[in-house]
Formats: sequence, C-alpha cells, structure tokens
Amino acid sequence: MTMTAEQWVAHWQRVGPILEQINAEELRTMDAREATQKILPMCDWCFENSERRTTSGLVEQQRYFAKMRTEET
Repeated sequence: MTMTAEQWVAHWQRVGPILEQINAEELRTMDAREATQKILPMCDWCFENSERRTTSGLVEQQRYFAKMRTEET
C-alpha cells in the first residue's frame, strides 16, 4: 500500500509523540555504563573526522564582534 503525502504526515503526527515518549523513557532509565557505551563511539567519530585547529578561534570571534558593532550603527 502506498501512502499519500497527507497520509504520511498524519501518520508521523500520530507516531512522532509516541516515539518521543519511548526515547525519553529509554534515556531516563539508562545507567551510566550504558550511556557511556552509546556516547563513546560518537566522540571517537568526532575526533577522527574533525580538522585540527591551529588557533583558539579568538581572532574569528573578535572579527564577528567587530562586524556586529558596525552593523548596529
């Protein structure tokens, strides 16, 4: 059976809150060990796929602040 776009939207409007409740309950009942096991692979991915920074970002931050000041006046 093929769903129309309207049926698809209606379906997810019904199912979305139920899935959010399930997810919230799983997070509430998760212990520290289980949470760590889920989080560490995400952290590993971030370290493996991030570019090494050569600066602290302070220069870029100051550039944004200066731009904001000139746009306000």
